[in-house]
Amino acid sequence: MGAMADRINAIHVHASAPGGGIHGEVRGHNSIEIYFSSGYYDQANERQLERQLEGLARLLWTARERALRTSMAEFNVHPDESISSYEDERFHEERAQLLAVGCSDDDRIVVSVRGMQEWRVQLAAGTLQAHSERSFLAGLQVAATRLISNQLQQVNQLKVQVYQ
Repeated sequence: MGAMADRINAIHVHASAPGGGIHGEVRGHNSIEIYFSSGYYDQANERQLERQLEGLARLLWTARERALRTSMAEFNVHPDESISSYEDERFHEERAQLLAVGCSDDDRIVVSVRGMQEWRVQLAAGTLQAHSERSFLAGLQVAATRLISNQLQQVNQLKVQVYQ
């Protein structure tokens, strides 16, 4: 199992938001980095940035899942085929309804996702004026990391509930 874990930890995917200007990378299980094209942050508005970050999150998640499936297939593991019991079916159904949320330290940046499909980014009014590009990206990093942690915690709790 060590070789497969190493392969999964080596996953590195990249995506750009629809319309450009915002880019991201995901490495391994939970390392995420978001960055802007030069000058983009100073021209963006909050609603536009929310939509683009949501699009970027969808693209990054899709790319990560595709890379994960490819890596697992190399070890003849196919997670989609793992539904073999009532408990498995219940787990997959309930996992698809989980709402994971992560917030920046100042609560100005909120990232959420339902079932790892419906992404939402909310920026409080005045967030872009209150933050430099660097501090905004740091806050976004915190929110994304907390979202991932929240999702993993909920999935682990769900596993205990379903498979006890």
